Amino acid sequence: MGLLRNALPPLLSLLLAWGMSCISPRAAIAQGEEEVLVQEANRLTGEILDLRTRRKIALSRMDDLRSELQSIQEKMDLLQAEMESLQERIDICRDAYAQALRTLYMQGKTSELEVILDSSELEDLWQNIDYVNRFTDSLRDAHHKLKIALEEKEVAERDLREYREKKERLAESLDLASLDSRINALEERLSQINARLREIRNSRAPTRNGGPIPSAPASREIPGPGRLLDRVPEMPPLSDFERTGVVYSGYTTSYGADFHGRPTASGVIYNMYDFTCAHRTLPFGTWLLVTFRERQVIVQVNDRGPFVPGRVLDLSWRAAQTIGLDGVQWTEFEVLVPRR
Repeated sequence: MGLLRNALPPLLSLLLAWGMSCISPRAAIAQGEEEVLVQEANRLTGEILDLRTRRKIALSRMDDLRSELQSIQEKMDLLQAEMESLQERIDICRDAYAQALRTLYMQGKTSELEVILDSSELEDLWQNIDYVNRFTDSLRDAHHKLKIALEEKEVAERDLREYREKKERLAESLDLASLDSRINALEERLSQINARLREIRNSRAPTRNGGPIPSAPASREIPGPGRLLDRVPEMPPLSDFERTGVVYSGYTTSYGADFHGRPTASGVIYNMYDFTCAHRTLPFGTWLLVTFRERQVIVQVNDRGPFVPGRVLDLSWRAAQTIGLDGVQWTEFEVLVPRR
């Protein structure tokens, strides 16, 4: 027994050395590169989704700002019209006041002789003078009130102008062009990584007579995990699969038009009308049977996500519509294996 215990370490070392010798240096390098690329692809995918979320928020804020700026402009236009109306009324009041003063001045020039000769005219004179005095007083008060109202409108217009300038500066700080540029650069890098990953994985594909095994037509063939369809326009029947009993559950969402036509984490172009989904860890090409309120849909994993804490699955728009899923809902999903 002691001899066997002493012989085990060297034996294990020999077995390990033999196993390592079976892996070619080229394959080991490729495997190491693949792991690095997968990690980089996952990191880039998360960063892209974060930037897209920020862009969506910025776009929403930009729309709100445009609406607010439009409302401010309408208020400023109304204030401007009110100020012009007040200025016209001030001008009319000033002209009337000046005319009243001229009338009072002319009536006040009546000589003492004229007053003595016609007392009735004197009475009329004093009545006119009293009327003009009261009229000028009322004009002066009206002029004063109009000036105060105009000053208040000018202050309100100035405050609105300053507020508008502040909102315009905020709108300028929401640089959507910069976000779009960063997203495009990251997506281009992600596409390059996924292309390289496909090259590495294809190099390990089984061969026949020294050459690659030709692939069957994609119209009906259902690939196993790790092999992706470029399109899943129709949901395959459940009879084409074997159920594994490996069931997950959690909060599920969907994504659609915002990502339509863009590359997924696997390199496949996302199509919102296909039967696909995103999962953070399941291998690309995995098939899932998703159940929501007794309705079911079969989808293939070709993307990474969701990256919102607490959510486990992102369905394509069409898959979500098929089972009536809207918003964030709890689902169960079982791993399926294609029948051979």
